Amino acid sequence: MKMKQAGRNILVLLFTGYLKLLEKTVTIQWAEISICRGRQIFGFWHEDSFFMNLVLKELSKQTNPVDVIVTADERGNYIQKLIEHCGGHAIRVSDGFAGFGALKTVLQNAYESTRCMAVALDGPLGPRHEPKKLAFYLAKQVQEDFVGITVSYSSKLRLTRRWDKYVIPLPFSTITVAAHNYGEVDKTPFVPYIM
Repeated sequence: MKMKQAGRNILVLLFTGYLKLLEKTVTIQWAEISICRGRQIFGFWHEDSFFMNLVLKELSKQTNPVDVIVTADERGNYIQKLIEHCGGHAIRVSDGFAGFGALKTVLQNAYESTRCMAVALDGPLGPRHEPKKLAFYLAKQVQEDFVGITVSYSSKLRLTRRWDKYVIPLPFSTITVAAHNYGEVDKTPFVPYIM
C-alpha cells in the first residue's frame, strides 16, 4: 500500500514539474476567446485534459474561479493535484450511475456558487469525441452559458493506444486555443475538433 502511494506521489511530482516547464516554454495563441465575465460551463475533449489545466488557469483570470468535475476513482487523485496546482478546484464524482447523488449535490452547490465549472465532454471513458450530456445539462440547469474549448498543438506526443488519444504537449511548442461561447443550450451543440 505504501509503495502504491509513493508511486502516485512521484507521478504527481513529475506531472506538476512538467506543467511548470510547459508554462514557461509554450506559447499560447487564442484563436477565439468568446467568454463572458462571471460564471459559465466549460467543455473540452478528454484528450486535452493535461493542457487544460493551464488553459483553465488563464480563463479563471478573466472569469470566475473554475471547478473541474473529476472522476472519484484513483485516477482522480493525481488529476485533482494538477488542478489544484493551477489554482482550480476538483469536484469528485463517481463514473456512471453511482455519480447521480454527487451530481445532485454539484447542482445544488452550483446554484449557490459564483464559480465556473469545467468537464471533459467525452470523459471519463469515452467514446472519443462523442459528447455526453453532463456539461449541457449543467449549463441548462444553472442557466449559464456553455463554452466549448478546442486545442491544437504545433508539437505533441499522442498516446494512440489510449481510448482518447491523450495529448502531451511538447516544450517550446505553440498551442492554439479556441473558446467559443454557445450561450444557453437546450441540446448538444456541435463542438469542432481541432487537430
